[in-house]
Amino acid sequence: MLPRFFLCHLIFTLLAKFNHSTNWMEIQRERSSSCASVNIEHPQGSSLLVTSMKNRLRSLAPVSSERCIYRVPKRLRDVNEKAYTPRLVSIGPLHHGRPGLGAMEEHKWRHLQNFLQQTKVKLDDLVKFIKDREKRARNCYAETIELTSDEFVQIITVDAAFTIDILLGRVFPHLTCEIECVIDRSGLVFDIYRDMLLIENQLPYFILGDVLDLAKSRAASGSSQWPSLLNIIHAYFNSFAQLDHDFNTMKSSEVRHFVDFLRLCHRPFRQKQPLRRRLVFDGTKSLTELHEAGVKFKVASTKHLLDLQFIDGILEIPHIRVSEMTEAFFRNLIAFEQCHCKVSDISDYIVIMDILINTAHDVELLVKCGIMKNMLANNLEAAMLFNNLAKEVLFDSNVFSYSLLCEDLNDYCKVRWHKWQAILKHNYFNNPWAVISVTAAVILLLLTFVQTLCSVIQIS
Repeated sequence: MLPRFFLCHLIFTLLAKFNHSTNWMEIQRERSSSCASVNIEHPQGSSLLVTSMKNRLRSLAPVSSERCIYRVPKRLRDVNEKAYTPRLVSIGPLHHGRPGLGAMEEHKWRHLQNFLQQTKVKLDDLVKFIKDREKRARNCYAETIELTSDEFVQIITVDAAFTIDILLGRVFPHLTCEIECVIDRSGLVFDIYRDMLLIENQLPYFILGDVLDLAKSRAASGSSQWPSLLNIIHAYFNSFAQLDHDFNTMKSSEVRHFVDFLRLCHRPFRQKQPLRRRLVFDGTKSLTELHEAGVKFKVASTKHLLDLQFIDGILEIPHIRVSEMTEAFFRNLIAFEQCHCKVSDISDYIVIMDILINTAHDVELLVKCGIMKNMLANNLEAAMLFNNLAKEVLFDSNVFSYSLLCEDLNDYCKVRWHKWQAILKHNYFNNPWAVISVTAAVILLLLTFVQTLCSVIQIS
């Protein structure tokens, strides 16, 4: 009986181990199957994702070296959106169809009609001419223009003819059409000028240049004597604002559009210089504080707006006229410069003017010295204008154009004698009667001293 019992126990134990082994293998197979299913599904899902991403990458248009017309960055736009928005007329595709600008569309078509009549260019030739340049024109806009080919070509054709007709009307008044006379009489000409300053409201310069060349080739005899597009643009903008810069050194090939032309007109004569001693840019004092420290102010002889300099205690600042157009002018130059350019000349100028001008009294000092002609309501408005212009403007203190100027001004202000000299002049020599009084007092003091000295000598 005992051997039979052990034999049964042994068989039972073996069966139990076999069942356990079978269950373990089934579990392992299930795990393996589960892992296999994951390994099969994962590559498939990854492949779909990669394919989708590749398609997205293929759909991206290449970044063109031609791009030069940008949307204004949000940080700048939020400070004053109106300064970047057309009031009267859209030029180019970015603001085409914008509510409130529709009234000028008929005027633009009339200018197209006048352009065709005056230059003898046929409409079908002009359209084909623009069509041949469509791809390059599209590449000039930083964002993809979601318009059909016909829509885009029509906008560029009408707006290019309108723009050139406006420009030619300024240079050759006999070419002016009746609709422009109406615009002149209504005062809208200033709104058109302002809208041509906006970075989002630009046509590529090469389009305007090519269309003008086409007009010259088709127009009546004498058209060959027309000035270049650069001269025409200069004459147009100079009729509204002083462009004293010698633009004869400017090349057509380096101009991208009107805003770029105005930026190039204001290139500084002197080269930007790095900090020479200090590693930290400290700015400088306001004009009022500089005045109290003995700094004098003078209109600079240079015609370059950005060329401020400090020589022998005198801060020389080029003449500037401040008007309603000033804000839109500088804001759009800054926006283009910060989106496109490697230099920051305009931005640096606005930053230094913001540092120098804090109050209405600072503006008053500039006006008294003939440095500024303020056409705004009062001096406080002019001060606030420059303070607001500098908001959200990025600049690199390591290559700030006016770092040496600030450094020299700060060093001058640290000399106490300069401040005492200024106090004496302000309090005692600010008018002829004060000079006479002080002179008489000094003479009387000297006479008293001499008399006292003589008395002492006589007693001795």
